[in-house]
Amino acid sequence: MMAAWIPFLQPIPQLVGGWYLLCIPLVVGVSMVYRAIWTDQDGPWVRQVVAMSLLLLAGLIGVGVFLAVFVQVIIPAIG
Repeated sequence: MMAAWIPFLQPIPQLVGGWYLLCIPLVVGVSMVYRAIWTDQDGPWVRQVVAMSLLLLAGLIGVGVFLAVFVQVIIPAIG
């Protein structure tokens, strides 16, 4: 029910189940801006943006897997 939604105090109801998918446009946008600033030539820009986006997404997935294993396996084994 969007009529009762209060911005900045409650999450958007439609994005609660798939909020992690918003990382994809964020990563692509950061890669585009970074490569636009640091690439001298126009030709390899698209290839570099795709490569950097994939590397950033792989890093985010890796950090997520590490934290999930740490919280669900290692911390209960210690405590």
